[in-house]
Amino acid sequence: MPCLKLRVSLLVLTSSLGLSLSHNFARAQPASEKSVTAVSQSQIIVEPSLAALNDDFKKLYRAQTNSVMQDSPLILLVGSDAVTTLLGKTRVVYPVSGPYDEMKSALHSVLGFQGLMTRLAAEPSLNDGVALTDFSKKLGELLTLVPQTAASADLKRQAIEVITQLKEATDQSIMRKTVNQNEVKAVLAKVRPTILSIAQQVGRLSGESLKIALLGIQSKVKPEDWARAIAVIPGPITARLNNLNVAVTASVMGRNLIGERIFYSENIYDEQGMIAFVEMLMRDKKLSTVLFDNPYRMWRDLLADASADYVDQDFVTALAK
Repeated sequence: MPCLKLRVSLLVLTSSLGLSLSHNFARAQPASEKSVTAVSQSQIIVEPSLAALNDDFKKLYRAQTNSVMQDSPLILLVGSDAVTTLLGKTRVVYPVSGPYDEMKSALHSVLGFQGLMTRLAAEPSLNDGVALTDFSKKLGELLTLVPQTAASADLKRQAIEVITQLKEATDQSIMRKTVNQNEVKAVLAKVRPTILSIAQQVGRLSGESLKIALLGIQSKVKPEDWARAIAVIPGPITARLNNLNVAVTASVMGRNLIGERIFYSENIYDEQGMIAFVEMLMRDKKLSTVLFDNPYRMWRDLLADASADYVDQDFVTALAK
């Protein structure tokens, strides 16, 4: 019992000493550290409240969409295989013919080759032949499908040439049970001229088909609707420079309208997403007009005026050429 009492007394003393030291440390804490602690405690309460208010304000802003879109212009959703027009409740799809959809698998086989070979060369432990065999089979299937497409004889010949070279290189890696990165680079360099030739031919044919479709749409709609039309062209998350569909659309609607009524929308692929994109543009244009007396001010960064202190010109952070 005496030992137990002694142990309890020591625990009480230690706790008291700890509390005392903690209290003294708090009193001796520099003013700057105490202010940081106070700010942090304040932020715990204030920041969530500010965030909630901010969300409410944005919801009120988005809620005006229906009234803003009542005066909605003609919307052109420009894809590689079709142009969809939206005007009020009327929706019309205009197919776009061209070889791109048939040839893109051949072009993208190079992406698959480079991606697979780079991964296997970097991780030799993965070289069990399964992935290579599967890829070789896919290339073999592609070789049987390309001749059945409606592409020109020259395009088919070039596509078969590229796929054959990729398959031969893949089969050699299967036999050697290893992937050599230098050989991969050599194969890609070998197919490069043919890939560029295919891309140029496909681009020209696809561009002309799209232009014919857009001119056909222009002839069918009222001139006043065409004069206010907004075109949205979807693209990948990393916006591509010199997008073909943007160029073709601008050749019909007007080059000066890029960024005003012709928009490249990164990472939006479905129709609903593109419509939401247009709704945002229209809301921002409405606010810009009534608040800033400039219909395009909200299409700039909200803090854009301060950017001139660092880069004294308008700019968009596009990918390098």
